[in-house]
Amino acid sequence: MNAGFTYFSAFPKTATDFAKLARTKLAIPVLAIGGDHSLGLQLGAQTRLVSPNPTVIVLKNTGHWLMEEQPAQTMSALTAFLEH
Repeated sequence: MNAGFTYFSAFPKTATDFAKLARTKLAIPVLAIGGDHSLGLQLGAQTRLVSPNPTVIVLKNTGHWLMEEQPAQTMSALTAFLEH
C-alpha cells in the first residue's frame, strides 16, 4: 500500500520534472499510437508538446488494448513507422 500511495504522491514532482524536460523537443522520430475509444487523441496532443513533428495514429474501433483489439492495424502502423 505504501508503494502505491508513494506513486501518486510523486505526481507533483513528476509534473515539474516533465515540464522542464518538455522545454527541449525530441529530435528523433516519435510515434504516438492509441485507440479512438480510449485516449488516442489525447496521447497525440501530449506527444506534440515534446516532439515538433510526431507521427500520431489513432486506431478506429480500438480501446486501450491495441494489440488485442486490432493486431493487424497495430502491426501495420508500427511497421510503416519503423520503415520510414
